[in-house]
Amino acid sequence: MSRGRALQRVRGAGDWRWYGRVARIRDLAAHDVGRGSETLMTFSRADLFRAARTLATGGASRALVVTGFYIPAAQEPAAESDGPAGAVEICAALRALGGDGWMVSDHWCEPVVSAAAKGILPQDRVLIAPREEGDFDPWMESLRNLVRKRGIDTVIYIERVGPSRDGSPKNMRGVDIRQWTAPLSRLTELGLHTIGIGDGGNEIGMGRIDSLPIETVVDHGVQIVCTIPTQELIVAGTSNWGGHALVCAMRAMGHTELDPFLDVSWHRGVLDNIMRSGGLDGVTLMNTPTVDGLTEDDYYHAIRVLSNAAR
Repeated sequence: MSRGRALQRVRGAGDWRWYGRVARIRDLAAHDVGRGSETLMTFSRADLFRAARTLATGGASRALVVTGFYIPAAQEPAAESDGPAGAVEICAALRALGGDGWMVSDHWCEPVVSAAAKGILPQDRVLIAPREEGDFDPWMESLRNLVRKRGIDTVIYIERVGPSRDGSPKNMRGVDIRQWTAPLSRLTELGLHTIGIGDGGNEIGMGRIDSLPIETVVDHGVQIVCTIPTQELIVAGTSNWGGHALVCAMRAMGHTELDPFLDVSWHRGVLDNIMRSGGLDGVTLMNTPTVDGLTEDDYYHAIRVLSNAAR
């Protein structure tokens, strides 16, 4: 969809006075690091605006923020650093706006996800799906009860791998990782508003766009493309940038309560906690405070630029 057509749709949907600033944030977050994010973003141009407006202007939102991408092939297997950092930022931002956020992950990713939340979210705001398949349905029922009790209205997926065409979740190398991945795509069954954030085509939410662009621009795209859609999809160079872009878009809509999350030192603190818990760079597979093989300078430069655009 062209930018003009996207803007026209937004105009028809309500208050669009922030659209230009949010479009700038969207474009900055989509900076391509080698997986075709700038191309994929063009198929969901207005989605960052719609997602941010829903969370920032529709009353206090309460969301389940689902993350965690396990890397079993690493020398010391663990979840990667991309995803949990963005997820805790979104949860903290919602709480700053008077809403609430729960980080959701699974047994394999729990150490890294809990470390990301350390000192930022209460312990009961981290929800972990069980390891055993037979325990998942009872856990889902407890989650339904929580949704009803707490008035949760949104599910946000950030860097959470989802089912490909054959039903199996696959990493960027095309390897089936179902053995280490709880079926958290089933949270779409809760009937809540859904937002997806991803960077490579295999994440929950990518079913929002046609599979052909993913198959064309992403390595192993035909094998890995996720078929599960969300109502909005934010595509970024790294998913953490996409999470920060969502917070920055809400800040651009006038929410100065979100200013603490514009500070690079806040992000460094989260990544340091992730590293200390054994979290991995998803490209190098090393336990370093980096994301997707980027240098720290390149990664935090994007955080700064997005923050400046939000102000």
